Amino acid sequence: MPLGGTGNVTKNMFVYEYRYDGKLRDILLVDCGIGFPDPDMYGVDLVIPDVRYLENKRNAIRGLVFTHGHDDHIAGIPYVYHKLGSIPMWATTLTAAFANIKLNEIHIRERVKAVSFDTTLRIGPFTVSFVRVTHSVPDAANLIIQTPIGMFYHGSDFKFDFDPLDGKKSELEKITAAGKRGVLCLLTDSLGSERPGFTPSEQAVGDTLEKELRLSTGKFLFTTQSSNISRIQLAIELGLKYHRQIAFLGRSIDQNVEEAVKLGYMKFPREALIGDRDLKRIPANKQFLVVAGSQGQSDSALTRIANDTHRFVHLEESDTVVFSADPIPGHENDVGSLIDQIYRKGARVSYSSIMEDLHVSGHGSQGDLMLMLSALGPRYVFPIGGTYRHTMQYRRLAQDIGYEKRDILIPEEGDVIEFRSDAPPRVAERIALENVMIDGLGIGDVGDIVLRDRQTIAKEGIVVVVVPIEQSSSRVVGGVDIISRGFVYMRQSGKLVDDAKRIVSASLKLRKGRMVDWQFARKQIEEELARFLKRETGRNPLIVPVLVEV
Repeated sequence: MPLGGTGNVTKNMFVYEYRYDGKLRDILLVDCGIGFPDPDMYGVDLVIPDVRYLENKRNAIRGLVFTHGHDDHIAGIPYVYHKLGSIPMWATTLTAAFANIKLNEIHIRERVKAVSFDTTLRIGPFTVSFVRVTHSVPDAANLIIQTPIGMFYHGSDFKFDFDPLDGKKSELEKITAAGKRGVLCLLTDSLGSERPGFTPSEQAVGDTLEKELRLSTGKFLFTTQSSNISRIQLAIELGLKYHRQIAFLGRSIDQNVEEAVKLGYMKFPREALIGDRDLKRIPANKQFLVVAGSQGQSDSALTRIANDTHRFVHLEESDTVVFSADPIPGHENDVGSLIDQIYRKGARVSYSSIMEDLHVSGHGSQGDLMLMLSALGPRYVFPIGGTYRHTMQYRRLAQDIGYEKRDILIPEEGDVIEFRSDAPPRVAERIALENVMIDGLGIGDVGDIVLRDRQTIAKEGIVVVVVPIEQSSSRVVGGVDIISRGFVYMRQSGKLVDDAKRIVSASLKLRKGRMVDWQFARKQIEEELARFLKRETGRNPLIVPVLVEV
């Protein structure tokens, strides 16, 4: 059952349940990531999986396995951990380190246990083994999950890079061996299903990046996903080749590089590093800055540099800024605005829309996806990790090599897909899921009603109606006051405001004396004023009646 990761690219979380004689016995969880808010989710920082379905089944949860260290697969765990109980968690070495950084941020003492790719976990009735795959973060894994009724291959994000930067190729021999044993269902990455051929190797980025570096006469700013350790290592090596000092700007870059160095995934001479405070004593053409903020995050180091609010780095016309990452879905406008702002500072900007091979995807294209499908030969296929159009395109590709439409599963989030030894899979139940939104320190306290109000305020504005009520008599005394924000400019709308006050006063006079039912009075003010403002302006602002005791 997917709680996230189907029909969208992020918020990945999957539930494997084992039932015997109709009773739930055991649950295995795979991944727990964050999603990103839609443009109309005003004020929302993140979206996380809705785990209410699991809350009364906590005693059946045997463990959680992470596939790799991207935020859309690991960063949800700090927000839902307490709802799941103290459960064991496993991941490969670097993935575990990145997940533990997330847990440390909110002082959760439980640790994700690091395992090797040779490890086999026995988790209740599930046997889980790890398959190394190439992706845009080292130590990415697919999972072979053996169950009492057959094998599931959990093929989260992958591509087949036959010349990876770290020399660690996908374990194709493990994949083909699993296929020979027989795979009941393949859950497979589908994000690259629209691209023909094979996804290029990470090596392709090196030549392009070096050309950009040779052309740079000032500071060289390089930004990519902070978890893309191999690409950051490549960039550092190029910076050193051209005798530049290296500085890391941004907390996520600092944390991930520190962990990667500690675990041996990155190597560079420490004397080549320089702190941001010391940059002022280094000539601009000797600086190589690895900067967080490739997705245009508003609080990132790169955004602060572009807005000239960074304490130590200021852009000049001789500087070069290179984006070695494509915008993730939902961040296109943020990245575009950031690039615009950098251009306004006069710096040279390079990004994948105008230059090839500055970024290569970590997701397999059609060739990669069909190689995986052919090597495994599963009975059923379940495309995940893409939007609906990506899953439909994957289905078309699978049909082209002989799969029947009925054997390619396209469920929605919350669909409980039942596999039985004596029947084909079916959607046995549909669980109603909601977007659980993170707003500052609040988890899930921004619901649909709050979001709707925010959308109304953003699009139509807000009108606050202040009505003074005498405390002793509960009667309206004095004049009605109206405050508008984002609706009309008060000084230029005197007649409209005066008429609105008369409408409110008239509706209150119908109360004939004491204000006994204040809630009814608020509702009456809201309805009368809404009709008037819609008629006069064609707009529907949020109306907030405030009854004040005096």
